[in-house]
Amino acid sequence: IFCFVFFNFNSFGVLGAIIGISLAVNILALPLYLKADELQLAERKTQQKMEDRVNRIKKAFRGDEQFMMLSEYYKRNDYHPLYAVRSALSIMIEIPFFIAAYQFLSHCSILEGYGQWIFEDLSKPDGLLTLPFAGGITINVLPILMTLINFVSTAVYTKGAPLREKAQAYILALVFLVILYASPCGLVFYWILNNLFSMFKNVVMQMKKPVYAIYVIYALGVIMLIGMNVFFAVHPERLAATKKVVLVWLTIIWTLLPALKIALTKITGLIQKICMGTAKGAGKT
Repeated sequence: IFCFVFFNFNSFGVLGAIIGISLAVNILALPLYLKADELQLAERKTQQKMEDRVNRIKKAFRGDEQFMMLSEYYKRNDYHPLYAVRSALSIMIEIPFFIAAYQFLSHCSILEGYGQWIFEDLSKPDGLLTLPFAGGITINVLPILMTLINFVSTAVYTKGAPLREKAQAYILALVFLVILYASPCGLVFYWILNNLFSMFKNVVMQMKKPVYAIYVIYALGVIMLIGMNVFFAVHPERLAATKKVVLVWLTIIWTLLPALKIALTKITGLIQKICMGTAKGAGKT
């Protein structure tokens, strides 16, 4: 994905390629994240329902007796302590993507000496803030920004969650700050994009009518693609003819997404009816 965007849309540079990776990974992994959120919410509700009784058992009993009482209570509620692992599913899903991005962007030769926007070298820490009164010490701003975004996202996501779960999320954000503070700014920029996507997802999940947010994203996508087509039509020298064709087709497909979804739903329903009719006919035979 990185190479495709970088070599076919080089006017966007390396940052454009990193944005392409982030969008692709988060969109493809979105069904996994939604399923993990569903399981985490179920786990949270179950623990809240059992919390009072569990606390009373822990206060009233000790040792093996406490263990037996808790085991029996969990059994009656069809619950196992190992189910608590479900509260960490989102983190577990992120880990493989984080490792892959860390390995790729930390050793990507294209980033070496590549400067873009406000960054002098994407293969090095950003060092955007210099403190002259402290002997010229430089501070990497991107990791701090990443952590602040992480805190906001965590505050939205863990609303109503137990204190233990909130503490784990905030501590994890600080761990990422330590790990990525001296990392290449290209890598930190990628992780900031992921955090923004996660924050937006959490905000949408908290909305009473999240479908409106989907409409807004779709409309913004249409406007952005049409704007890009107009820009490259006015400045044809900025983009090769083959790439313009790809952009035009991408615009057409994105614009027709609602119609394609309706058509796909009707085709799926028709196939199901045919299959059910065939099954009934076979049963009668």
